Amino acid sequence: MQLLVLGATGGTGKQTVEQALERGHYVTAFVRNPTKLSIQHPNLTVLTGDVLKPETLVAAVRRQDAVICSLGSKPGQKDHPVADGTVNLIDAMQHVGVRRLLVVSSMGVGSSYEEMNIIGKVLMNTLLRSVMAEKEKQEQAVQQSNLDWLIVRPTNLTNGPITGQYKVGEHLPFSTFAFPHISRADVAAFMLDQLDNDTYLRKAVTITER
Repeated sequence: MQLLVLGATGGTGKQTVEQALERGHYVTAFVRNPTKLSIQHPNLTVLTGDVLKPETLVAAVRRQDAVICSLGSKPGQKDHPVADGTVNLIDAMQHVGVRRLLVVSSMGVGSSYEEMNIIGKVLMNTLLRSVMAEKEKQEQAVQQSNLDWLIVRPTNLTNGPITGQYKVGEHLPFSTFAFPHISRADVAAFMLDQLDNDTYLRKAVTITER
């Protein structure tokens, strides 16, 4: 496939790029700072742009088969790359006719909030409040689009290896004192598995290690 990856310099984004190349895909990494992406491969194209500047997105999206969006933000960040950037991405995809969109969100967003334990809810309502608010807006924009979308909500992310040992579902309740986690490598592998799989089409699913 011709695959566009946004947020390619982040932890999950880098894993997605590396694994996609290993699987034989042709990957375009859309980044603001290309020096942060050290991956080199004959099937990798690195495009410099900004998701907050829609004109730079159209050229990146054109002729792609699918897009994986792994945008992130930091608490207190003044601009809104996750929410506004995703809206710009959706507009660009609709403009050029690319339909397949996979988005990395977070456990605790949308309906999964009720499945969080009290510690997680406290963190999301305090330290991570602005980050989660962006994710909420991002998910709403995706769900309201007419694209062939999938939203993936990972639990706490680690830098562990691919295990293939994870569970996925729209509703995954956790115990009061659980600290669920999953590796970025497993999240990337799951998303790549869904590029030509409609099992979770137009669903928002939580993913966590077994």
